Amino acid sequence: MKTKGLFITGTDTGIGKTLVSAGITRLLLNRGNSIGVFKPIASGGTISEDGKLLQMAARLPHSAYREIVPFHYRQPLAPWVASWKEGKVDLAKIEKAFQKAKASCDFLVVEGVGGIQVPITQDFFVTDWMVKWKLPVLIVVRAGLGTINHSLLTVEALQRRKVKIVGVLVNGYTGKGIAERTNVKALKKLLKVPVYGPLKYNPCYRKDLDLLAKDMAKLGLPII
Repeated sequence: MKTKGLFITGTDTGIGKTLVSAGITRLLLNRGNSIGVFKPIASGGTISEDGKLLQMAARLPHSAYREIVPFHYRQPLAPWVASWKEGKVDLAKIEKAFQKAKASCDFLVVEGVGGIQVPITQDFFVTDWMVKWKLPVLIVVRAGLGTINHSLLTVEALQRRKVKIVGVLVNGYTGKGIAERTNVKALKKLLKVPVYGPLKYNPCYRKDLDLLAKDMAKLGLPII
């Protein structure tokens, strides 16, 4: 069976890509699918909390972590910048790990690194993985002020590269500000790709992935 999959990216770092990736993973897993998870590179600390959450979402053993996150920098920097002190990214190693992850399941959830133009090396960016791996892309965007500009720029950049966009998912909605209460409507009018959500902010999600999966199911994403 040819592996299907989804590349989850965002308009910025800290946008909620991991949470959305974990929610989709757990939802598909709970429906009886064979699911794999993959984060090609991470930075910050001695271990990637994002990678560990993906591991938990897929109910994989602790030993699977290094296959989920094949490359890691200690400094919380863009990979290319972190490489100035910690050594160049091994793109061949990451590619080998991706192909292995892809072959191990029927559906692979890939979480990107920051925004789409984060440099992995000086001449290789997150978008280059999207183009190379040919996975449809879901863009996670923040609910608050600034998201219209960032969302439009991200969609335009991906369309220019002929990357298939599943849609935009508005995340972390609290409804406290007028920008949050109007942004979903504005994005639906401005973008020519589907806009989903908003997914409300809930601090319980990281500890209750089944609750997250249940709420993700209500958003109407075609991929799930």
